[in-house]
Amino acid sequence: MATFRKFGSYFTLCVILSSCEFKCSVGNGAGEPDKPKTSSNKVVTKDGTILTNDISLEAHNIKVKKASLLFPDETQVPDGNSIGLNTKVWVYLYLEDGWKVKDKKVFVGASESLTTDAGDKVVDVDDLFKEYEQSGIDPEDAKIIRLAAIVKQENSDVKYYKVNFRVWDKNGDADITGHYRFYIKH
Repeated sequence: MATFRKFGSYFTLCVILSSCEFKCSVGNGAGEPDKPKTSSNKVVTKDGTILTNDISLEAHNIKVKKASLLFPDETQVPDGNSIGLNTKVWVYLYLEDGWKVKDKKVFVGASESLTTDAGDKVVDVDDLFKEYEQSGIDPEDAKIIRLAAIVKQENSDVKYYKVNFRVWDKNGDADITGHYRFYIKH
């Protein structure tokens, strides 16, 4: 089931599934948090990208300034990426220019998949931004991409979940792929 809500320049698309939920959004929302309320490991790559929470990331033809895992209240996910069941985790991607603008809009795609530590695929969503194929997104809003995941049913056999994500330009060659792991507190 997909739902669409529009709040000014803030867009949200929801995909609700039986055991997991994925969400994505673009736009300034509350903007980039100035200072995380909880510290987390930080890596600065050769090109200056700041990565936290053991996020692995590759970007082609677009500059990622920062990638972080945050809770809905925009506090940093603590070191170790251990969260409670039914707790939403957002990967925030803060971007510089790079999307191809067509008729004052950009056309972005995003996919996410969630697998267990054993490699069992729990959820796989091909294009979270499919609703925007015709209308596009304001280029300023597309400088912050948020992709969320939440595990709603406990499976004590799973040590961790791995989230793979991809964000791409549907009219250009910019592409971001990455992944991170999170652990459910038992």
